[in-house]
Amino acid sequence: MSLVLTILVFLFTSFLVVAVGSIIINRRRQLQSRLADIQKMSDDADPEDMLRLPFMHRVVMPALNNIGHVLGKIAPKEIRSRVDRRIRYAGSPKNLNFFSLLALQLLVGGALLFLAWFLTSTFQFDGGQMFLVVALMTLGGFFLPYGIITSKADTRQQTIRKTLPDFLDLLLVSVEAGLGFDMALKRVASQMPGPISMEVKRALEVIRMGGNREGALRGIAWRSGVSELSSFISAVIQAEQLGSNITNTLRVQAEYMRQKRRQKAEELANKAQVKLIFPLIFFIFPSLFVVILGPAAIQIFRALAGL
Repeated sequence: MSLVLTILVFLFTSFLVVAVGSIIINRRRQLQSRLADIQKMSDDADPEDMLRLPFMHRVVMPALNNIGHVLGKIAPKEIRSRVDRRIRYAGSPKNLNFFSLLALQLLVGGALLFLAWFLTSTFQFDGGQMFLVVALMTLGGFFLPYGIITSKADTRQQTIRKTLPDFLDLLLVSVEAGLGFDMALKRVASQMPGPISMEVKRALEVIRMGGNREGALRGIAWRSGVSELSSFISAVIQAEQLGSNITNTLRVQAEYMRQKRRQKAEELANKAQVKLIFPLIFFIFPSLFVVILGPAAIQIFRALAGL
C-alpha cells in the first residue's frame, strides 16, 4: 500500500512539474501578449499602477490562471459553464474563474495529499487505513474550494432575496419623492449596503461610462442568478420601452415581492412541522419515556425479582 501512495505522490509531482514547465515554455508568448495589451492602453495610463495592486492580484492569481489554463482544457464545456456560473453567483471573489479555481483545487488537494501521507507515515497506519485517510483528505481538499464557492453563492442569493422587497420599497419612495430612476437607484444603493447594492452600483458605473442601459440592467440579473430580481429588471426595461409610468411598475413589483416573501415565510413555517418530527422521535420522546415509564419499569423489575 505504501508503494501505491508513493506512486500517487510521484504522479502528482510529475503532473505539477509538467504544468510548471508548460508555463515556463509559454512565457515568451505571454510576455508578448502583455506588451501588446500595454501598447493598447491610453497615453494617460500609468504602468506603475500595476505595482500598487495587492500581491494576490499581481502574482498569485495570474499564476493560478496559467496553471488552470494548462490543466482545464480537458474539462467538458458543461462543467466549465456550471462552475463559472457558481463563481459568478458568488460575486467572483478575488477575480476567480474556472481555471484559477481548478488550479486552487489541485493545490489544496495536493497539499492535503502530502500532509495525509506524512501523518500516516509518521503514526505508522496500516495499509487500508493509510489509503483511506489519504483518499479522504485528498478528495476533501480538492472539493473544498468549490464547496466554499457554492456556499458563498447560495448565501449571496439568499441575501438578495431577503433584501429585495425592502430595496424596492425604498426605491419606490425615492421615485415618488421626485428623483429620477437612476438617481433613485444610486440613492438607495448608498443607503442599503449589500450584494444587491454592489450590483446596482456596478450597473450604474457601466451606464455612466457610456454602456448600454438595457445591457447594464440585465447584467445585474445575470450576475446574481435570482429569479425575482430578473423579473423586476425585465419589468423595468419593458416599462421604459413602452413609455409607461415607472412609479406604477415599481409599486406593483414592490407589492409582488412583499407577497412572495410572505408566501416563502409561510412555506418555511409549514416545513418546520415536518422537520420537528425527527428531533421529537430521536431526542424528546426517549427522554419522556425514561421519565414517565422509568419508575414503573423499576417497580416491575423489583416485583419480578421478589417472585
